[in-house]
Amino acid sequence: MRVIEYTIDDPNRPGHGELHRLITSLLDPQLYPAHTLACEYHQRWEIEITIDEIDTHQRLPNLPLRSHKPEGVIQEAFGLLLAHYAVRVIMHDAATQAGLDPDRLSFVNAVHLISDVIAEFQMTTPEQWPHLYQRLLKDIARYRLPQRANRSNPRVVKRKMSKFKLKRDIHRHWPQPSKALQETIVILLRRPSQSVILN
Repeated sequence: MRVIEYTIDDPNRPGHGELHRLITSLLDPQLYPAHTLACEYHQRWEIEITIDEIDTHQRLPNLPLRSHKPEGVIQEAFGLLLAHYAVRVIMHDAATQAGLDPDRLSFVNAVHLISDVIAEFQMTTPEQWPHLYQRLLKDIARYRLPQRANRSNPRVVKRKMSKFKLKRDIHRHWPQPSKALQETIVILLRRPSQSVILN
């Protein structure tokens, strides 16, 4: 296993000045630079967006899964996950072709465009599919989301029974980061490979 140690040098970000350790099984520092892995770890909250995409935008809202048997529920849930994966693969292709980060493309828009083009794929010959697919990728890439805001929120809650501090008036105007996350991560070198390999 590989241990990457780093700190954050922006005083307006949570964890500033603390020692952070990231443990990973990605051992090759050439293929997986320490700085890249540290930055990617801080994007783990993206799973919340994925859950919202599946539950709110992909599935029909306010309708439970139709099956009344456990096997059917598992099958429907698996189908939803496969459909989400298919949409995200197409969005990745569109982003790669346009030279964009896939986060910049709208999932909701992609779902609508893919739904609309399914009938066209059914009515055309297989020879026309590559052209139709390229048009779909360009249409998906045309609708771009604004770049993610460089922001930070205080780790506080409104209710009392929590490990976080209680929300107060001072938290309403929380100081915002002065640099992008990638610029704040400082890898602490222990060896030339920028990490410690443990057997």
